Amino acid sequence: MRAMLRLYFRLIGAQIRSEMQYRASLVAETVGAFVITALDFVAIVILLGRFQEIDGWTLAEVAFLYGVSTISFSIAELNAGGYDYFDRMVVRGDFDRLLIRPLGTVFQMLTEAWPLRRFGRLAQGVIAFGFAMTLLRPEWDAFHWAFLAITICGGALLFFAIFVIGSAACFWSPQTAELTNVFSYGGQFMTSYPMSIYERWMRAFFTFVIPMAFINYYPSLYLLDKPDPFGLPAWTPFLAPFVAVFAFLGALAVWRFGVSHYQSTGN
Repeated sequence: MRAMLRLYFRLIGAQIRSEMQYRASLVAETVGAFVITALDFVAIVILLGRFQEIDGWTLAEVAFLYGVSTISFSIAELNAGGYDYFDRMVVRGDFDRLLIRPLGTVFQMLTEAWPLRRFGRLAQGVIAFGFAMTLLRPEWDAFHWAFLAITICGGALLFFAIFVIGSAACFWSPQTAELTNVFSYGGQFMTSYPMSIYERWMRAFFTFVIPMAFINYYPSLYLLDKPDPFGLPAWTPFLAPFVAVFAFLGALAVWRFGVSHYQSTGN
């Protein structure tokens, strides 16, 4: 395990040095990512500034949802860089070179790309989270802070699982990449708002089928001491980390199944 960690950091370091060769371009892309993604939060501020609240959620509380979701998604997106263009790897046959190396394909995909420009999204997520905490000023104990950290990590793991499953679908049809974006980037946008504003069927789907409600909504109900409008048990928020782990393990199983059925473009 220690040797794998050393190798991981060495390969990531190589990716970082490679991107740093073009610093002006890197800075421009990072600033661009910050500005473009920050427009979503600006829209939230304008909306809540006009209507004061949305289904009982204030600006500070929605900003909290947005910040947690964005930070989790940014961590997943940063580490899933290789999966972002996996459809092209399959079409060009580049995935073959991963299969002949003496390392697992998941590990290699983790180190295939580490796009620094995505720190732009992460930075604005942190700013939004800081803005929310400044307004909320929660008086939390150590358990609440620990649960917040676990929630962010669990959300990142769940988003990462979506990237992996979407990439695994490319083994059968590379055109599924756009569908994956609906649940990854679209999921990040959806979880920026309280789940209670969506239609009943949509809430049920993203709670029991694709459990995005556990990325930030249910944990936020506990952390912000808000009642559950759906009447689920009081212990539901604490399922979030277990749901994330289950989703991640399921994604790995789907990925391995896809790898076992992969046929090179030369076949």
